Amino acid sequence: MRVLVAMDEFNGIVSSYEANRYVEEAVASQIEGADIVQVPLFNGRHELMDSVFLWQSGTKYRVNVHDADMEPVEAVYGKTESGMTIIEADLFLQGNKPIVDRSSYGLGEVIAAALENDAQHIVISLGNIASFDGGAGMLQALGAKYYNDEGESIDASKGVNVLKYIRHVDFSGLNPRLSKTRFQLVSDFSSKMYGKASEIMQVYPLLGISREEAAAVDNLVWYFSEILKNETRTVTSTVERGGAGGGVAAVLAALYNAEVLTSHNLVDQITHLESLIEQADLIMFGEGINEQDQLLETTTLRIAELATKYHKPCIAINATADKFDRYEALGVTGMFNLFMKMPKNYTSFEAGLQIRFYAVQALKLLTTSFDNDEKQA
Repeated sequence: MRVLVAMDEFNGIVSSYEANRYVEEAVASQIEGADIVQVPLFNGRHELMDSVFLWQSGTKYRVNVHDADMEPVEAVYGKTESGMTIIEADLFLQGNKPIVDRSSYGLGEVIAAALENDAQHIVISLGNIASFDGGAGMLQALGAKYYNDEGESIDASKGVNVLKYIRHVDFSGLNPRLSKTRFQLVSDFSSKMYGKASEIMQVYPLLGISREEAAAVDNLVWYFSEILKNETRTVTSTVERGGAGGGVAAVLAALYNAEVLTSHNLVDQITHLESLIEQADLIMFGEGINEQDQLLETTTLRIAELATKYHKPCIAINATADKFDRYEALGVTGMFNLFMKMPKNYTSFEAGLQIRFYAVQALKLLTTSFDNDEKQA
């Protein structure tokens, strides 16, 4: 019996890899001789690099760059043997300064280092990073220059607040390798570069700032996008999910035809998930992602859709019951949740034991034989 195990992370408490191992233990204890296939998952905010390296061998590289506060930090990016370079931006682009003083400059530094390392296909996850400067800092690190009315240089690494002084841009110094590079940007969050649907206007309560403060940042990003349109004929406003990374996605899509895709699209690309589900006899999957994160579409929903498409029995084990209505509509066989409400303090070991416990109970129910003849006797 082939069992596909595909667990996403549980709110930063249990990783996808750990959750898969707990479910694998449960399957092995209940189904003798089970052929277990694990699919490590990731979303636009967590575990991209580690999950990819569980599927493809490669090398991790360390590089000294800057975080969102422009403080020195060591970043790690990976390159698989197939030539895919992985950058998980939230691992290094964090900050504590006011949002108007944060910059995406460090992301540009990591991209530049990857290009020097002969990167030709770069995948970047943009969720949960701390800068909202419309990618201005990133572009400066890659060779862009900005000037005010007097022709004086503007340093975009100082944050979104300096964008209001920009009158002219010079992109002639941008790294020429950028135009020859395939970019794929991972975001599960639906947002535009600016406006009511921008990332910052949707998540500002989670950032601890007021709506007025968020609107001020949003207006500065709008102004920067207008400068780009007038100076370089670059249109960023129409890019779907372009608000990812505080506007980084829109800029890379407009300048270099970057593809903005959801995590499940990339999972399909890397693991051939649909084929694995078609070949499976049973699917065990689940997640512990907070609904307040407003993720567009997690891979677990895609798994539920495919399981229904191929008429496969499937069991969902989630942290909470938030997605149960959607799972039921998709025809999921059985659904279990660990908690009524996601706890703030819970250890990885405790959550792992819960995951394994529910997986065992689900499998016991699924493998129980109800013999009506014996019952009547």
